[in-house]
Amino acid sequence: MAMWMAVAVQLLGLFIPCGKCLQRVEQGEMETISVVLESSTHRQTDFIQILDPPKIITDSQRLQISYHCSKSKVFGIEVISNTEDHRKVRLFQKAWKCAKTIATNRKITVVTKFPQKYLFQPDLLQRNYELLSDTRIRVWMIDEWQWQTAKRHHDAFLRALVKISYVVEYPSPFSRRQRDYEGVCMTWGTRMLLDISKRRIPKCPHENETVDIIKFPAVMTGLPYGIIRTFKPYKDPGLEFRRQSMIHNPRMTLSVWLYVLEYCQRGLCGIITRMNKNSNYLTPMIFLTKDGRFHIQITQTKSEDVAALTNFHVPLHQWFRFEFTLDSQTWAFTFKYGRNLNQTFETSHRVPGQVSMDDTEGFLVIGGMEGRPAFKGYVGQATYFRNKIVSSTQIPFPDPLHPMFELQLSSREKKCTAFLQWTKERLGIIKIQRQQRELERRSFHFFANIYQQKRTLLTNATCFYHETPVTKNFRVLNSILKRYGHPDISVTSMKEIGMKLFRLLQSKIDDDVSSVKKLFPVLKQSACLGDNDAMYLVAVILNNGFLVTADEIQGLAYLMMAALDNHRLSFLAIGNKHKYGLDTVPLDLDQAYMYFKYVADTTREDLENHKETDVLTESIRLTDDINLREQTDEDGDVFHWWIHQAKKGVFAAQQHVARMLFWGSQGLKRNIQAAVEYYKMGIESKDPVAMYDYGILMMRGQGMKKNVSEGLSHIRKAAEQRNPAALNALGWFAMTKDRNYTLAAQYFEESHRRGNPDAASHLGILHLHGYYPNKTADPDTALQYFSYAAARNQFDAGIYLAYLHYKGTPKTERSIRTAVEWARYIAEKNPHLGIVLRSALQAYRYGDTFLAILYYMMAAEAGIEVGTFNLAWLCEENKDGTTSFINKDCQWRNYNLSIHRETQFVDTYALIKMGDYYWFGCEGRRDVTKSVELYGLAASKGDPQGIFNLAHILEEGVSISPQVLQTIGILPSYNKSRFEILHELYSRCRDSPRTEAYIPCTVSLYRIIWTRVWQENEVLIKITGFITVLLMTGYSIYYITSNLRHIPDPNIRDIL
Repeated sequence: MAMWMAVAVQLLGLFIPCGKCLQRVEQGEMETISVVLESSTHRQTDFIQILDPPKIITDSQRLQISYHCSKSKVFGIEVISNTEDHRKVRLFQKAWKCAKTIATNRKITVVTKFPQKYLFQPDLLQRNYELLSDTRIRVWMIDEWQWQTAKRHHDAFLRALVKISYVVEYPSPFSRRQRDYEGVCMTWGTRMLLDISKRRIPKCPHENETVDIIKFPAVMTGLPYGIIRTFKPYKDPGLEFRRQSMIHNPRMTLSVWLYVLEYCQRGLCGIITRMNKNSNYLTPMIFLTKDGRFHIQITQTKSEDVAALTNFHVPLHQWFRFEFTLDSQTWAFTFKYGRNLNQTFETSHRVPGQVSMDDTEGFLVIGGMEGRPAFKGYVGQATYFRNKIVSSTQIPFPDPLHPMFELQLSSREKKCTAFLQWTKERLGIIKIQRQQRELERRSFHFFANIYQQKRTLLTNATCFYHETPVTKNFRVLNSILKRYGHPDISVTSMKEIGMKLFRLLQSKIDDDVSSVKKLFPVLKQSACLGDNDAMYLVAVILNNGFLVTADEIQGLAYLMMAALDNHRLSFLAIGNKHKYGLDTVPLDLDQAYMYFKYVADTTREDLENHKETDVLTESIRLTDDINLREQTDEDGDVFHWWIHQAKKGVFAAQQHVARMLFWGSQGLKRNIQAAVEYYKMGIESKDPVAMYDYGILMMRGQGMKKNVSEGLSHIRKAAEQRNPAALNALGWFAMTKDRNYTLAAQYFEESHRRGNPDAASHLGILHLHGYYPNKTADPDTALQYFSYAAARNQFDAGIYLAYLHYKGTPKTERSIRTAVEWARYIAEKNPHLGIVLRSALQAYRYGDTFLAILYYMMAAEAGIEVGTFNLAWLCEENKDGTTSFINKDCQWRNYNLSIHRETQFVDTYALIKMGDYYWFGCEGRRDVTKSVELYGLAASKGDPQGIFNLAHILEEGVSISPQVLQTIGILPSYNKSRFEILHELYSRCRDSPRTEAYIPCTVSLYRIIWTRVWQENEVLIKITGFITVLLMTGYSIYYITSNLRHIPDPNIRDIL
């Protein structure tokens, strides 16, 4: 009853005019207020507070408590805090009894004393520490009869009616004072280490709780490709403990910007999904449906997955942002959309069961993956807030200059839509003109109509709609529309018109490359009509500033537009930019992998789908005279010589011609029908290779009528001769057609023992999927087979190898760098690149250097090393001053890009050029160490120029690191002198197989030898030289004088 009375008095005090509330003090934040009840006659008020509460509480701090007791009471103070594992700890507490206070408020001073484990900063001997948060100083006052119970339960503050709490800060671990070990006995070594640790400035590892999972716009094509992100446990024990404690009570926020072009065409399209290494889905999963709604799926801990649909249909062709939050069992969505993102839609749902989420398990996938297609459009930006809920208002909007806005997707789409509408209208005009011409041909009265129209025109001075003149920039398109436009506008393909227009423009550019500037607006028209090759060419021209002003971001926009339609070169170009962080695109290997992986997956299909325009992708350097001479075409002398040899029955020639024609190598176009004839010549010799090749073509029906049984018969005959390829083919037939994995494994094992890489790849597939007899699925064993096969140019093995490195296996950690390298390596074998390289090489062989630069620029944009190298070399040659028409640096940029490939692909000429770049400080960037490294790499490949440059640098007084010497095969030794290293370098240079290095290296070698001899025997040489000169002088004098004596007197004649 007394307690209820006290509560009533305090509540009443809130409404009494003379009542006063304690005001918030400036230092500490006051959380709970106590009420003072005053009376004009006497004062019966319980009152307590801390005078001048601190902002930061420390040990041995003096706190002054002011209090007033209306009767005998117990009052106290306590300091409490929360640890990282959400435990409450009481750092300090003290209580006193107080009698009835008659006069003014009393004061008492207390000195805090905290437990030692929270007093000192961590050091060598005391490494463990705890972070404290939500620290409060609390003072309270209760009746004496309550004190014993409150003391036993440690809840005096909760029971008190008069109390106040101040929020303060407790020093972080490294802000606390150091422990004094003055009186502690320890060894000298321990004390020294302790002193060192005290002087060292501790640094915490940089760990983000806010992770930008997408920083730069990514293209989603509606195919099962996406971007994988993984998250590691925190290194900080406090953060990691908190993360683990929230696994069964997850809290997270996702903020994503999307630009959706169309709703999902089939089932569900991936936006954000999580899955483990076994491809099982995890929480959360966000999909796009056929009607534009979001499908959210949550995995419950002890029951089935649950899913729900939003009743909001996402807008098309505009940027919008959504925030997804998961707070234990409740998820919520916030959509922001509209012209200025001024419209908002919110929705939420509660899952009935328990939800668990460990973000370090598996992968977070943006887009599609594992048979689940992505949506079609762009992901502009995505941010993941780990272990916390962030409201929509707290998430800032990106900078207005963010690339997703700079791409100007909406405005470009509007312009293209208007242009396509004009094209359709123009087709309608052409249709009217055709009808008039037809009427002119058939109708007698047509001339009368024309006469009447002319009179009307003269009167009104206006023209008819169908006689509207075409402006200059649209004349080329108008001619194409007249030639190829279908009379029925509804069946006219805009993409087909764009392709015809591009072919016409390409022929004009091939004839005169300087016309690019004039034809550039028409190229944009072709791109707008949907021709991907035109988009790519526009992107290359804009990015490099080829005869136009460079605009990297707009060039990238055209690349992304072409990539949406699965253009191979555009995928390679965007992937290459992410691989190296080029042209305002950030370095992001996960995004690069997505683009490379798609092209790698399509490379084998593109090679097997025969097109007469396709050619093999060959890396021919313009500095390689031998390979250049081997290049030919259908009218070339080299090709006719091979044909002559083949027709004479030379088996090697028959095989060579057949393969040249089948693959389109050495500059030839693919011609499978002609290749079959030469394969057929080979089987007459009963050669197993020829029988295998011919049998494969017959089974596929390439260049001849398909006949599986007869083709298999040829392969069996080749297998009887133990041909490895034929044995592998029989294994493949048993695996895919008969499903006889035991027989297939036998064939594959025998073929693999004979060195066939295809068999190794097939064995990898059997082990990966668990089809190998009597063995379970073993990704690590499969990885070994794939590595063997991929190293021998087996495409499928390279793709599997990239995939397994990307996801990781039970024994092999995920290696995104290795995955990217293999995916790119296979992707660069795509025949679409071969066409560009062949066009560039032909232009160079025919003497059109400027056109060759354009085509090599297209290849370099896709990232292929030979393209960047040849482009740099042509720009270095700079015939006719062609580089002056290119805005960007052409030479050094591309030499630098070419040396950043794998070492085995890099040409030594590029290494030496970049070594010169850093040695001489071109563009103000002198770096002697980098120069030595590059010369060392060139020397390790046996290039005498690299060896010579290293020796010259050493003579200049620059030291060469042991690592560089080791790469060129000179074992580092402390006893080796500078002369010995120079002698070995110049000797290697002289002994190089390249004859042009012999004379300079020999001269330099003898120079250092004689220099060494002079330095070691300088005095002796000088004395010997002096004596020699003295003797020679004396002898010369003697010789001259003796000759003078024997000269006869001309006045004396011999009479005998």
